[in-house]
Amino acid sequence: MKFSDIPGQQTVKEDLRAMADSHRMPHAIMLSGVSGIGKMSLARAFMQYAHCQSPRDGEPCGVCPSCRQHTSFNHPDVHFYFPIVKNKAQKIETSEDRIEEWHKMLNEYPWMPPEQWLDIIDAGNSQPTIYVNDADNIVRADAYSSYTAEYKFFVIWLPEKLQLAAANKLLKVIEEPTEGTVFILVSNNEADVLPTIFSRTRRINVLPPAASEIEAYLLAKRGLDENSAREIARLAQGRISKAEELASHSGERAEFEDRFKEIMRAAYGKSPAKLRAIGDKTAGWGREKLRRFFTYMSAMVRENFIYNLKMPMLSSMTAGEENFSQRFSPFIHHGNVEDLEACIEQASEHVERNGNSKLILFSLFLQIIPLLHKKPS
Repeated sequence: MKFSDIPGQQTVKEDLRAMADSHRMPHAIMLSGVSGIGKMSLARAFMQYAHCQSPRDGEPCGVCPSCRQHTSFNHPDVHFYFPIVKNKAQKIETSEDRIEEWHKMLNEYPWMPPEQWLDIIDAGNSQPTIYVNDADNIVRADAYSSYTAEYKFFVIWLPEKLQLAAANKLLKVIEEPTEGTVFILVSNNEADVLPTIFSRTRRINVLPPAASEIEAYLLAKRGLDENSAREIARLAQGRISKAEELASHSGERAEFEDRFKEIMRAAYGKSPAKLRAIGDKTAGWGREKLRRFFTYMSAMVRENFIYNLKMPMLSSMTAGEENFSQRFSPFIHHGNVEDLEACIEQASEHVERNGNSKLILFSLFLQIIPLLHKKPS
């Protein structure tokens, strides 16, 4: 990972380069900010730069043995720790037991959307946690010197997920690690990090990149036309992970928009026959696409609720979606917005469990009819 692979963040990049170049590393750094904006990518570029044997123009060279080890997630002086769901039957007790899934995450989803991690580890309704087992492993590993480099890095993704006992066990080692050890904590919600952990770190606030920076990234990396790149960058609201998702299914949003309008018009018109026909053809999309559609439906319910509150500055809809919302949004209000989202979420869960898609969709659509006609509370 190179700094140039990451949109924006010029100030943060300069700060990280200066740390590495000075050879006076803080013992603990916290990169904090909302999810999907490149914090883990910055951490990876920083470590590779610090380990690189021939850095050039503020970038790791990419070809030395150390850089190749970073590219293959095989550097002996880099240790990752992250939230998992324990499973004694499968002998999953520590981060190391999920290392293959972690490498898949880093490789395929470098902007680190947390919901993708939940899918990869099949978390279900469980909440991933960083357990005491990992804290014990960190304390033991810190006692050893680095293998090949000046610095040994411990990266903790989502320190806000540290079990209290695990966090307490790490206090001393984070404050006084062995010589050459650097902790990098990558947080999506610093307010939930244990204050005694937070206070022991040098905090670097990472802000979302500008829409123009995401647009330039999409043009260079995705080969989109300018209009598509500009629209996706606006909808992404600073989250590179969201921009990547939208770019991956760039034609899908328009299809979802048309289907959403079709469903809501039929539901408002109280037409079960039309809704059944819509459900039958929608079921043909398959489970993964249906899950994305349910996510889109939930987003549109929220967007129309916000639009109804007369707060268009918070909107992240396309021009076509906003045009539809001018008439539709009055029907999404305090009296039904939570029930609509709950119904959609339940339908998504049933599809995830391999339920009959046609029945699930038709049941959802029928539930929408009375909710759309419900009066504001």
